Amino acid sequence: MGNSDIAAWIGTTNTTSGKIDLITAELINSTVGKESDGQLKEHGALPALWHWFAFPSPTHLSQLGEDGHPKHVGYIPPKNLTRRMWASGSLNFHSDLKIGEEIIKETTLVDIKEKKSQSGEMVFISYEHKLKTFNNLAITETQNIVYLEASDSFNPPKKRELPQPDYPKENISISNPLLFRFSALTYNAHRIHYDLKYAQEVEKYPHLIVHGPLQALFLMQYATSLKNSAPSKFSFRGVHPAFANNSMELVAKANKSGLSLYTAADDHQCMEATALWEEDSE
Repeated sequence: MGNSDIAAWIGTTNTTSGKIDLITAELINSTVGKESDGQLKEHGALPALWHWFAFPSPTHLSQLGEDGHPKHVGYIPPKNLTRRMWASGSLNFHSDLKIGEEIIKETTLVDIKEKKSQSGEMVFISYEHKLKTFNNLAITETQNIVYLEASDSFNPPKKRELPQPDYPKENISISNPLLFRFSALTYNAHRIHYDLKYAQEVEKYPHLIVHGPLQALFLMQYATSLKNSAPSKFSFRGVHPAFANNSMELVAKANKSGLSLYTAADDHQCMEATALWEEDSE
């Protein structure tokens, strides 16, 4: 892939629309939510990050690759980079989205970076999403996708130790039904989340992978419960795969700008995140 190819993709945009109706909100809540029955209302505030469920891609089955991802998603990476994952993201929350209202998402491909590491070649794709309702900007989001080389063996990154927590840890039960439901709700057919044979024999993982966005959702809920309100800024980054055969803990540490958050398995970090509240930035 040459620089001219990269330049041709940067700046491309598209606009889509979606919504979370009350029935869908109840389905989400029954899988990942903290709300008790009856708390979700039509035109009520949509919990933070639930907009991720509003834009399922209607890709026909014939257009899915072996891994379950769409074959054609706009930008096409080099042929040797066959593994695609959501690496990180950051969000600024400007105003609430509402259950049942139309959401407009304007997406721009803002950057493409080629990198090399001990694991091989990588390409990082950065998208900016602007989510609006009736021309009112609600969320600005950056999403970073990474394309990786296939491997003949599991070669994980070095494990990172957890810091001493400043708050009580929260235990999360990871189960196959949870991963299946989350894949269904997000219309994500990536087989590493529900097809154990594929995950082990083709992508060489020891077990099913816990979705990055699912971990981010749990950390957002944890941060919101600790501070009794959702943060105005939230960022997250995967640092080690999390597997379905391990229990997961949520860990939080105070910092000068809000909270540092982690999902943890076997006493090491899986995802790290930062949450910031408006009063902390003043």
